[in-house]
Amino acid sequence: MPEQYICKKCGNGGATDYPIVAFRTMTVRSGRKIQKYQAMGEVLNISLCSSCIDAWIATRREPKHQLMKALKYPILLAVLAVAVHFLGQNDLVRWVMCALFGGFALAIAVSEIKRIRRETTEIRAGNGNFTRDHMIEELAASLLPAKHADAHLSYVLRARVMDAKQHGQINREYGISKKKLAQVRQYLMTTPENTVKAWKTINKGENQ
Repeated sequence: MPEQYICKKCGNGGATDYPIVAFRTMTVRSGRKIQKYQAMGEVLNISLCSSCIDAWIATRREPKHQLMKALKYPILLAVLAVAVHFLGQNDLVRWVMCALFGGFALAIAVSEIKRIRRETTEIRAGNGNFTRDHMIEELAASLLPAKHADAHLSYVLRARVMDAKQHGQINREYGISKKKLAQVRQYLMTTPENTVKAWKTINKGENQ
């Protein structure tokens, strides 16, 4: 009898187990120089059911949810502009600040709306950076830690890491260097038990 997996999202049975590789990215600023360090983290197993995956994709296909999240900063800037208009004492300063806050709010709102429209089109088509595999990675990332200490965490399906033809696409999606992906792929090919020791073996704090 096949093993039954419990979905991490809803807690129901009948889920599929997805091996997933965590990547750590740390950005270090030194004066004007910005250096990015990338390293392999743990190889995890996360179980997700098809219903939760389909629900996540359906939500991402609808721009309303994304707009509410993306427009909170433009709305905040617009509120500040209104507050400055009514509370400011100096007319010149008041109008300049209103124009600045209002201009920033409008620019950010237009940029975010264009981005969401572009992403929604790609998600509905299931191509570009928004294939079903990428949606699975997004859902997994929403259920896992986003950071480890000062490092940002990205999660990529092990099957994609093992497919060298997808390294360019993964690089475009997550900014993980193709050199690092090739190193991780080689390591996973030669290591039967992929545990946190992968972090110690393949990562020497190299500068990417």
